[in-house]
Amino acid sequence: PCPFQAELTRMFKDFMIQFNRTYRSPAEQRRRFGIFTQSLLVARRLQETELGTGQYGVTRFSDWTGGDWCPLPQWGIGVIAEAGESAPSCPAAQHPLAPRWVSLLSPQGKKCGSCWAFAAVANIESLWNIHFHQPRNLSVQEVLDCSWCGAGCKGGYVWDAFTTVLQRRGLTSEDAYPYTGRKETCHNLSEPAAYIQGFQTLPGDEKEALWLLSPSHGDPPTKPPHPTHFPLYFVPPQYYKKGISQPLVKSCSPDHVDHVVLLVGYGHGESTLRPLCLSLQLITAKKRRYWVIKNSWGEGWGEKGYYRLYRGRNACGITMFPITATVTRVGAPGHEVHCPT
Repeated sequence: PCPFQAELTRMFKDFMIQFNRTYRSPAEQRRRFGIFTQSLLVARRLQETELGTGQYGVTRFSDWTGGDWCPLPQWGIGVIAEAGESAPSCPAAQHPLAPRWVSLLSPQGKKCGSCWAFAAVANIESLWNIHFHQPRNLSVQEVLDCSWCGAGCKGGYVWDAFTTVLQRRGLTSEDAYPYTGRKETCHNLSEPAAYIQGFQTLPGDEKEALWLLSPSHGDPPTKPPHPTHFPLYFVPPQYYKKGISQPLVKSCSPDHVDHVVLLVGYGHGESTLRPLCLSLQLITAKKRRYWVIKNSWGEGWGEKGYYRLYRGRNACGITMFPITATVTRVGAPGHEVHCPT
């Protein structure tokens, strides 16, 4: 084979070892090798057109196709289903930029489009820690099994997760109702470990999101008394490795949001050197503003499971459909709830 083909073969073998990949037949391995080759080309195009400091390359999703994604109901869009990853045997490391009240990472697991449930539960955990200084590790599996509107591993909506928690008058702990990565029979177990009193959609505006995340910017009329970490629907960069991602709109269109994550913070990033057009001079770019996003693909993806996305131009549709639970007291609500129509 030509040198380039030999290098691709070596990279694919390294990928299989790194991510513990095995295939059921030589034909399937050849098919996955073709997908892997195309993924490298996509990652290269992303890198060549990257406007920030984001870095792309080989990830655990490099042998996946659109057929490996689970469709979300109604929208016809996808939720990534992580391949073959089990829960870590020890706590995952926190991203250095993640606030202290953000819970530790857990991967979605094999073939389960449960990002909607992970984002909703992480939102509730953060609110309990922020409001009551009571860390909680809550059950994503209970939300999957007992979904009030019938969602599960084939995808769902954050408001369905919140409706489920309201209808069940609370949410059990992860220890009492552990995650299995597949939808199972709903169980009624121990006393709930946390409650919510409702949920609300938030303004789709990046400046408003900044107010909601930080108590240090004053008090606009819509600002809650505490910081709020809330789930967002956006476009998942499956080939992202690190840095402040600022892809072109055509590479990360707000019109094709297909994943749910938790927005947990913001900051200013490192400067970069960029060549001036038709000149050999270099200029130093201003420090880039970014959002810190907690994903549900495990700490082996991105920056220990987190993603930094450019802040200021609604990159990847980051302000579409923001929503949060509301937590005002420890007890459960005293009224019935219904699925949204």
